[in-house]
Parts: sequence; C-alpha cells; structure tokens
Amino acid sequence: MRMNLIFHYNTNVKKIIKLPLVLPVCPGCSSLGFGAFMETGPFQIGEDGLLVLNQHSWNLESNMLYVESPIGVGFSYSETYEDYIDWNDTKTASENLVFITKWLEKFPLYKDSPFFLAGESYAGHYIPQLAELILEYNIFPNVTKINLKAIAIGNPLLDIDISVLAGEFLWSHGAISDKTLMLEKTVCNDSKYLREYVHSGWSQGCNDVFNRVENEVSDDVQHDDLLLPKCLLLTSSSQQFKPRGLHSKAHSSVDKILRTADPCLQSRIFTYLNRRDVQDALYANTTDLPGHWDFCLGPLEYQEENMEINIIPLISKLLKFGLPIWFYSGDQDSKIPLTQTRIIVNNIAKELKLTTLTKYRTWYSEKQVGGWWQSFGGLKDGHNVTYLTYATVRGAAHEVPFTSPLQALTLFRSFLNGSPLPRPKS
Repeated sequence: MRMNLIFHYNTNVKKIIKLPLVLPVCPGCSSLGFGAFMETGPFQIGEDGLLVLNQHSWNLESNMLYVESPIGVGFSYSETYEDYIDWNDTKTASENLVFITKWLEKFPLYKDSPFFLAGESYAGHYIPQLAELILEYNIFPNVTKINLKAIAIGNPLLDIDISVLAGEFLWSHGAISDKTLMLEKTVCNDSKYLREYVHSGWSQGCNDVFNRVENEVSDDVQHDDLLLPKCLLLTSSSQQFKPRGLHSKAHSSVDKILRTADPCLQSRIFTYLNRRDVQDALYANTTDLPGHWDFCLGPLEYQEENMEINIIPLISKLLKFGLPIWFYSGDQDSKIPLTQTRIIVNNIAKELKLTTLTKYRTWYSEKQVGGWWQSFGGLKDGHNVTYLTYATVRGAAHEVPFTSPLQALTLFRSFLNGSPLPRPKS
C-alpha cells in the first residue's frame, strides 16, 4: 500500500516563518482548487486563462501549505484501489498527522515555527480531530513537537443537530414562506433530512418539505450564498459540478458552480488545473491518473455516517487543554448559518464557565464594518487569556475568503497574532 498526498506550498512575501496548514473543504473536495486558487492563495485564474495576483492572499501574512487530503481528492492518490473504500474521519486525521511529521522532516527549517490549522465547512471535523492527534503526538518522548498555536474554522459543521438547521435563517431572509417554515418545524428539518439520507433514504414527508424549500429558494439562488449572482457563461466543464448526496445539502462547496465575487472563477480553475503543462509545473498527476482533475468528484468512498459525529465535546477538550479556537461565519450562508454556530459557541462558553472578554460588537476592515464578534476566556497566571473567539463576516458566504477577501485577510491577521479584531481608528 502506497498513498501519495499532494501539497502546494507558498512562502509569505514578508519572509516570516509562520506556517498555517489549510485543510480541504469537505470529504472528497480539493484544497488546491478551492483553498489555493479560489480563496486564499497568491494567484487566481483570469478571464484569459492566465494567472493573476490575488491582492488579498493569505501569504501576505504567513507561509501557506495546502494539502489535497484525504487520498482520492484532487491530485492525491493511492496505488491500491481498496484504500479508497470505507474512508472516514479517523483515517483522515491519522493521514494528515503523518503528512505533517514527514513534511517537517523534509523541511526542518520550519520544525520550530508557530503552526496553525485553518479550514472551513467539514473542516469542523477534520481540524479538531487533527489538533487532538497533534497534542497527543507531542506528549511522546523523542519526537519533534509540532508547535501548534491555534485553530480557526469557518462555517463549521460541528453538530448535525444544531449546525445545519436553516429554516429560521431562510425564512428571516424572505427565501421561504411561513408555511414551509412551519413544515420544517413540524415535519422535517435539515438535521432529520440528512440523517434519513445517511441511513435509509428520504421519507415522503422529508421529500415533500425540501422540494418546497428548493422550489421557493429557486435554482438561481445558492444555499451557500443568498446574494450570489448567476454565472452566465456556463460551459461543458462547469456542468461537471453536480452535487452528490450529503455534499449537496450540508457541507459541500459545490453547487452548480454559481458563486459570489466572480461566479465563473470555478469553471476557469477547472480548465486550468486540467492542463497538462500546469500539472507538470505543479509536479502533479505524474503517474497519469485515469480521468480528469476535479473539485469534488473522485474515487473516494467516505463513511457518510461520520457527519453525525458530535464534535462539540472535542472542542471543549481542546479548549480545556488551552488551545485557542476561532470560529467565524459568513452571514449569507444558509448551509451552516451563523445563528447555529453562535448558539454552539455560547453553549460551549457557558459549559466551560468562560468569561466574556469582548462583548458582542462590530469589527472593522479598512474603515468599513467587517462583521460582529465576541471573545471568551479566563485567568491564567493572573492575566486574562482569550480561548474562544467567534466572528461573523458581513456579506460573506460559505467560503468567506472567496466572497469577502479583504475582511477574511483582516480576520486571518488577527487570528495569527492572537489579537482582537480591529476597531475603527480615531
């Protein structure tokens, strides 16, 4: 058995050695396509198909390491087909820990660097599970410890019974009717809909309710961004992006290519990363894998029951260990609405008896309100220490850096520095 994870590494322009590891969006989706080329990497694909600078790249603040994980995602692969079958969260965390330790062996310059984990959506599973393994790994004698400083997750899937409930959110935005909201409350909500899919297939009641939801929201409005304009340049390649199974409802970033910011960027990335000269330059697909590169379609067969794992107890465990955690939400995302993540954050703070260090208030990005935020913590050695931070990003979607790149960079900078989000300057 030989598994090969593909990574994409960008040094920061300031030559400061900090190393966040940006993880994939969800099971079966590419952090190279989404993370590096659509959101936070130094380049995007212009309308002419050539690279253009991303003015809000996260490598303005840090070194960035994007990992195509798990195997079967993007350009990562296994030489044994059976490895793709029955994959799960536990295997993903273990695989990523092995990758990190091997990568630091290969590039020892970074072995003592501050290390951060950041991701979004189903990274609400991936990142806490990996962080736990890193903290356990660091306990072993005679190992090079991974200098994990903090983790950040955008629009995170943490608890299927809370995170995905979107009825009230859609109703408050005028996207569904009073009748449909009542049916979600009494017949079938998002959590039940997903559980039925995972275990037995949808009941007639759930089918009826969510057919109403889709009809009222319409095909021209995307659940991951209610403000999304429609890409009017659909191509044959863009038709590849068909949502499948649980990806289409909860934590997939793939919804028929329609996006905010530049709604046609995803199609250009698809074309670019399938060019042979680009793959050669990236040292990717060196074994001529069958089929084409894709954002989320691949041979991986993931245990869909894993999405039912409640991550909240693990979040509490990491906070008790003293690991700072940031959650943030694009406030136009109905896949994992900000209201639900805020409920979870407040419940965790209450359970752990954390003190409110920053009252709920606005934060700013270049003289404009970037969103709202709040922080929680406690005393350590006689000083207040922030452990848990929650922020919304104004006007942002499920993939915050794509739709709101300037605000995302501002938030990322505060996360790296462990500092409060900016207030307006006098």
